[in-house]
Amino acid sequence: MALGLTCVLAGGLVLLNYLVDPYDRFGLNRLGVYISADREFKATEVRRYPHNALLVGNSRMGVVPADRLNGFRFFNGAIAGASAEETYYFLYHFAHEQELVILGLDLGACDPPHTKGDLFAPPSCVAVLNNLFNLQTVEYSLRTISDHQAGLPNPMHPDGTFDMANWVKNADVENPKFRDYQLEQMKRGLDYFTGAPKEQMSFLARAAECLRQRGIVCVVVVNPLHEEVAKCFEAPQLRAAAQAWLANLKSIFPNVVDLSFSRYGAAEGFFRSDPAHFKPEIAVRMMNTEVIPVALAALQRQPARLATNPPPLQKRLPPPTSGQ
Repeated sequence: MALGLTCVLAGGLVLLNYLVDPYDRFGLNRLGVYISADREFKATEVRRYPHNALLVGNSRMGVVPADRLNGFRFFNGAIAGASAEETYYFLYHFAHEQELVILGLDLGACDPPHTKGDLFAPPSCVAVLNNLFNLQTVEYSLRTISDHQAGLPNPMHPDGTFDMANWVKNADVENPKFRDYQLEQMKRGLDYFTGAPKEQMSFLARAAECLRQRGIVCVVVVNPLHEEVAKCFEAPQLRAAAQAWLANLKSIFPNVVDLSFSRYGAAEGFFRSDPAHFKPEIAVRMMNTEVIPVALAALQRQPARLATNPPPLQKRLPPPTSGQ
């Protein structure tokens, strides 16, 4: 009797987690993704949302409203905290038929110090069961139901764009002390900036080769630095390191738009208490004015794709393996 009740209860919780699908792992979520699950959400929705162009990168690209960009129908596949490794695996799995990829990079981007392997590979049966039987997933399922019933808007749009409304309420308020603290942390991080050698940009090179083999144009945009951080690069050593890194980047990608020290780094273009992220309207202006024209020109130069019998990609580009 007790065993039967336990099985019924466990089965009910598994069914709850599956149907609510708070991470959107299974593509069944219809209530909204109210937890931090952009990796899972975007890996699911990128295969469902009709698009011909991809935005990828970290949270700086994540603030770009995909539906306000000109010339293409974008899916925003940018993921908060994404490393070059993670971006490569995302592109490996989900960049196939698109015409264009725009990759946003921070100045000095390179391989992570510790690799995590392919986070976007199809999950094993054990991983799926661990998720369904997990009590934290139950908590997230109940929270999802509660937030939906409370009328909270879905933070994630079908095109992968993050709804900035609630974030702006906290990020775009006057908080000089917190802003200055963040700026100081960003400046201190430059103490170790040496400009990665090309050997430490292997995941970027693999991403470039992957897209080249698939006939997809890639435009790299180097994100603008907040003007207070950009001033640090007036030091000759840092300036030389930045220029060396940029030269390496341009040897990997043929289309690079360097906005690191541009007018888009003006303080008023960033959130008042979050100097690491530029505002969505600045991102839209930056993309439509500086990046999209480069993409359109690159597409004009791109040879037409093979209409039939494309080269067997699996033989030309080895699939990623864990820890590479």
